[in-house]
Amino acid sequence: MIRCFYILILLVSVISIAGCGNRTELNELGITTATGYDRKNGNWLITYQIIVPPASSTNGSSGGSQSAVTTFSSQGKTIREAVAQSSLENPKKLYFSHTNVILIGQEAAQYGLSEILDDYYRNIDARESVKVIIADGQAKDYLKKLVPPEKQPGRALSQIIERNHELGSYYPVMNLHEIALKITSDSGSAGIPILTVKGQDTKQLESIDIFRQTSTRGKLRLQGLSVFYKDKQIGVLNQRESMGISWLTDRVNRTNLSYVNTHGEINSFLIQKASVKVEPVKSGHHYSIQVNAKVKAELNESTTLADITSPHIIDELQLQAERIITSQMMEGWKASQRLHADMLSIANKIHQRHPKDWKTLKEKWPQELAQMEINVNVDVSLRRTGLLQDSFSRLLHKESGESEGEH
Repeated sequence: MIRCFYILILLVSVISIAGCGNRTELNELGITTATGYDRKNGNWLITYQIIVPPASSTNGSSGGSQSAVTTFSSQGKTIREAVAQSSLENPKKLYFSHTNVILIGQEAAQYGLSEILDDYYRNIDARESVKVIIADGQAKDYLKKLVPPEKQPGRALSQIIERNHELGSYYPVMNLHEIALKITSDSGSAGIPILTVKGQDTKQLESIDIFRQTSTRGKLRLQGLSVFYKDKQIGVLNQRESMGISWLTDRVNRTNLSYVNTHGEINSFLIQKASVKVEPVKSGHHYSIQVNAKVKAELNESTTLADITSPHIIDELQLQAERIITSQMMEGWKASQRLHADMLSIANKIHQRHPKDWKTLKEKWPQELAQMEINVNVDVSLRRTGLLQDSFSRLLHKESGESEGEH
């Protein structure tokens, strides 16, 4: 009995020692919500956006009298040296596992992503699933700016990317792992959204006083797609070109298409579902691209005076939507050819299906890509025309005609 008692005491002691030996208190951690990467004088300049717990726990979105985040930077020849240098001025242990987004400055994007990728894959304190944005300038400057009404800018930027994917599909949601897969594949190309600042007096975005205002004169927004070949930035696509790439890579979730005819009548279509298949087709010693898209849409705005319940008019509306989608696809394809960037991952498909051909094409792939022809076939199915059988403009036109007839 006494022996069992001593064994129990020994087990309790061992468990207690194991549980308390190497722990870190929560208040000792500097939890980063966003991290910025810049190049400065041949060194890495890393900027950390760290959550301030008391402000973050405040109810509401005003943030009270204290900012919910604080930012600071450190510099080093390597990324890990810069992180180590942060201990000279930061009292907390940096914790990267909850980082929502990383921003990469323009100079760093042109320098290359390989060191950033290596750091994320080599160390266990960071997640390669983190979202990536390219800053239009220095990442350091963007991490100082707030994004009302959200208190944590890093989380707000992550949500902006997600909402764009859900509602507009103008730019892709890219995480670090997906970028690594793309730039190490046969195509070697990837597109990453660009963050810019618009408006006047953007300095006010750095003050918590902005939460006391109903509107701001400056805002952060996504604008443009940064194109990478391997790990270096080689060009930029505008919103329409990026939208075309979203179509061609089957990344369109939901979006709106607008059409204005020669009479000034407007039709707007809500895309609810899209399935796009892109296939390389061999013709002789060269390849062309066949695109087949099936799209389901509904009419969510119209000023047409035509009877939109008529099968003939519905066919015309579907044709309008097909032309818009085809036009956007062609813009994306031409931009991809202009940059000699295989944004559609055609090289990967040829390598998988025709490995012998790929051995021949591999060395001259940019030239082959620039000469490729593309054939686009879009089939739009207009599922419904909305709650109104006629457009409101048509109803007013009818009412006006009947009133004139009475007189």
